[in-house]
Amino acid sequence: MEISGGIEESSYGRVLGTACWVDGREETVRLELHLNGTPVACLETGNPHFELDARRVISPFDSVAVLVFDIAGRQLANFEWGEIGRPLPPAWRTESGCRYPSFFLLGAAKSGTTSLHLQLDQHPEIFMSKPKEPFFFEAEFERGPQFYYNKYFGGWKGETAVGESRHRNLYLPFVPARIHAYNPLAKLIAVLRNPAERAISHWWHWRSRGLEPLSPWEAFDADLARIDAGIKLETAEEIDGYAQELRRNPRKGHGTYIDSGYYFDQLQRYMRLFDRRQLHVMLFDRHVSCPAESLRELFRFLDVNESIAPLVDVRPFNQSAPGMWDQVDDRLWNRLIEHYAPHNRRLEEFLGCSLACWDNAPRPRR
Repeated sequence: MEISGGIEESSYGRVLGTACWVDGREETVRLELHLNGTPVACLETGNPHFELDARRVISPFDSVAVLVFDIAGRQLANFEWGEIGRPLPPAWRTESGCRYPSFFLLGAAKSGTTSLHLQLDQHPEIFMSKPKEPFFFEAEFERGPQFYYNKYFGGWKGETAVGESRHRNLYLPFVPARIHAYNPLAKLIAVLRNPAERAISHWWHWRSRGLEPLSPWEAFDADLARIDAGIKLETAEEIDGYAQELRRNPRKGHGTYIDSGYYFDQLQRYMRLFDRRQLHVMLFDRHVSCPAESLRELFRFLDVNESIAPLVDVRPFNQSAPGMWDQVDDRLWNRLIEHYAPHNRRLEEFLGCSLACWDNAPRPRR
């Protein structure tokens, strides 16, 4: 091999890495950034350190590669994201597993986790996975900690708190045991939103993108039929099938609009493995209305400087497209409120606080 190096970090829309001649020469090379097999950027440079702009946010399901050519056009190397040979830093290892990530923002889906991920990433003592939504614990676990570090945390510079955000980690029943095996001392964060509102926002997320053909009534009925059929992603066959489907079509997955709001059941799967003191629960509405105080409490939980909270940019990201509430009538809203009431009662008892506001909420009109 004439060129060594690889992709060191994929940070939102930037791809950073090194491409060095093995014999130490300083000749210019041509770099091409490919996303899902399509070239999107190129660079001619004699600098061993490169940065390429993908012109859009890179997602974990994207195939990212940097091809290296000499000036004559001969291909010298093909660097694939996650495949660089850097060892896992010694600071990441412990006798019982891995120290980092030290915390996991688990979800729930459509509960502001994208905004919170970016808010956490503004703290100088915190390094967040780049990009958000790693697939490691649901579909890449067999690749091991070294791959996990190199794909999602390559830009770590010694920050004392390291986190990742993946909303499916709250929902998927097989993930808690994997996270516990990886880091049994990890801290866990859950952001919970009125489940009726969350279900509609989840459906609209896909409908507004042209990826959900069913109306909300049809989609929720189909989801309830799946739940009644007992498909729970718990058996080895179900887990393997889910991982294979995710790799083929990461944007598809099976509909989980309804049971993604069964928060008590999801949290209990973690509480069977982790101490209650390792879990911090945030309510979506409170975080939106009192972000500085909510962040202060979260930073305190993470053992980082809480005085940073008022300085954080809390503008929302990944907001829903307009028109969502035009798709929902009062009858459907009341049906969802009634469906979730017993689930909310169990969650109330676990949290030790009232969630009556969820049961009494009128249908939003905005």
